[in-house]
Amino acid sequence: MSKGPTSMNLSPRQPVKGEASASVRSIEERVSQVPPAPERPSPQPEPATPLPPNVKALGGMVAVTVRMDRETYERLKFHGVRTRQTNQDMLLNLIQSMLAADRGK
Repeated sequence: MSKGPTSMNLSPRQPVKGEASASVRSIEERVSQVPPAPERPSPQPEPATPLPPNVKALGGMVAVTVRMDRETYERLKFHGVRTRQTNQDMLLNLIQSMLAADRGK
């Protein structure tokens, strides 16, 4: 334990024997001594692009989960490493290519 001074808040003058000290103050007295907080301007929200009610992701992107067997996943992962592409980029490119080819029929 430190032998230095404590960090107690003492009144400016210690009461002498026979003098009472005001140890309890009313809440009104304490509140009246607190300066009012400065007014901050409220931030103006940026107008948001309305999204369809079924799209809850940011930027209008929707997350899709793909389940695949372990061997296919490993092949996809290694292909991504070799071509320096993410799984997301590869799958999105393939899906867009498939949809573009389907539109041409």
